[in-house]
Amino acid sequence: MRIIIYIILIFLLYRIARALLFPKKTPVQQKNEPVLHGDETVFDPICQSYLPKTEALSVRNGNDTTYFCSEECRGKFLRTAS
Repeated sequence: MRIIIYIILIFLLYRIARALLFPKKTPVQQKNEPVLHGDETVFDPICQSYLPKTEALSVRNGNDTTYFCSEECRGKFLRTAS
């Protein structure tokens, strides 16, 4: 009976040590972009902020897409890009 208790104690100590020395790593996000409530986020270069992609306004320029939080920011970007 004692041997079973020792085995259980050794196993528990092993699990605790493993958890402290090697914590679980979170998956790396693509392009180091933050995620807000599970939604992909995009960067607004005018406001310097991130927002959910589903709520963003966008402008395509060739292969590049730039996202904005509002019509005002998109307008500022288009005026400076011209």
